[in-house]
Amino acid sequence: MNRNLWIWFALFALWLAPFQLLAQTENNRFGPWYRGDAAKGWYFDLTLGLESEPDYAGSDDSEVEPDAGFRAIWTGGGGNRYFLTLGELGAVFFPAEDWALEVFLEYEEARDVSENPALRGAEQLDGTLEGQFTLYRRFGERFYGAATLQPDLLDRGKGFVFFLGAGYDWANSTGKFFLSPRFDVSWGDREHMAAEFALTPEHAAATGLDTYQPSGGLKSITLGLVSHYTLTRRLDLVGSVEFESYFSEAADSPLLRDEGSDLTAEFAFGLLWRFGSGS
Repeated sequence: MNRNLWIWFALFALWLAPFQLLAQTENNRFGPWYRGDAAKGWYFDLTLGLESEPDYAGSDDSEVEPDAGFRAIWTGGGGNRYFLTLGELGAVFFPAEDWALEVFLEYEEARDVSENPALRGAEQLDGTLEGQFTLYRRFGERFYGAATLQPDLLDRGKGFVFFLGAGYDWANSTGKFFLSPRFDVSWGDREHMAAEFALTPEHAAATGLDTYQPSGGLKSITLGLVSHYTLTRRLDLVGSVEFESYFSEAADSPLLRDEGSDLTAEFAFGLLWRFGSGS
């Protein structure tokens, strides 16, 4: 089967499978409306598990590694939430009914050019601070759309990315089992596309690949699924899987065409322990 068809097959399967479930958007522990009706106070969760992701954008090599996550969430007036995670600081505001605005800062680590032979000789990219600004619009109980701006705030070569996407939330009648399929389309400016997919003469000479300089434009379409199942009052089993299919200037890069793949996958799963007021 053509690689690009896999993502459409998965999209069809994810949207078809859970029709028997009932929507409870606020049960999505990773969505913008989570705990929207919570009283003022602190909420915390800790996640321990495993994850796997490509060595670089478009790589067909990946490793399964231990993963840990922590969130501290403060619910304030009007239901607005402020959160701190390992590597992120942000807030979710509710400017109007069925609208949410998520704003956060995230530290993006420097690129490790030793991770994969295909990156040998690549330009080193320093760690930077990325902004992420997402406007959500909910339609009824289940469906939502989202638009995201993601700039490199320190101008260290990561450029600018724009995402346009949608998602759908399901939960069973008991609220113990939750699924959220979602997808987005991304565009990158010239700087971002070069950071991810370009090959300088030095990079090409070190790897034996052709030099390549992409322009800005359509980058990829991503399909993801987030789920969690309540085991006890404070403990959940959580998981996610994500497929990303690259197009246009990204797919033409020798890093994908000759060494990687125009369709990549990543996943994570583990246990989430929650505590604090209202948990």
